[in-house]
Amino acid sequence: MLITMNTTLESIPRLTEYIRDLSPDVVKLHLGCGGERWKDYLNVDLYAYDPDKPDSSRSGCIADAVGDMRDLQLPDDTIDEIFTSHTLEHFTRWEAVDMLNDWLRMLKPGAKLVMETPDFTRCILWLFHPSSKKRQLALNMFYGNQWDRHDFETHRYVWSGREIKQTLEEIGYRDVVVGHRTWTHKRGRDMRIEARK
Repeated sequence: MLITMNTTLESIPRLTEYIRDLSPDVVKLHLGCGGERWKDYLNVDLYAYDPDKPDSSRSGCIADAVGDMRDLQLPDDTIDEIFTSHTLEHFTRWEAVDMLNDWLRMLKPGAKLVMETPDFTRCILWLFHPSSKKRQLALNMFYGNQWDRHDFETHRYVWSGREIKQTLEEIGYRDVVVGHRTWTHKRGRDMRIEARK
């Protein structure tokens, strides 16, 4: 379902209700989907898209269910995979740590967490890149969308690869791998993190 300004969030099922009613054998969540629909995933977002209100960060909002990734309210050991791209940096560090703890609780044993987010260290390096385009792409990662008056589009904390790996391991994730061959956004600047419960 496309969430637009003509669709009230109340008319979109809440994530907990959607999963309860659907009762899927495998639950793979794409959190903060925006206008990107991932096949074989339950696409989840919290914010409607209003085409009359400028939003240069998103192309829309196509979500199957509405949910706040900070508080998904799902039972323990019920999720097979969580994927999220360029959302972690929109939260304060402490909010992100709370969120990552909650996701670990919800993941089934052996289930996977996949995140893509800017890498603080790579962004610093790109600030000195000969290409002015790359310098701008790095600079924007420190503060996010500050033009379109969407508070949820601003950036609050940019993680380094070393820091996110250490934090995930401290929380209890295992097999944490951080690489820079991302599937979304900018390879080289951003990082892809994979971890298991």
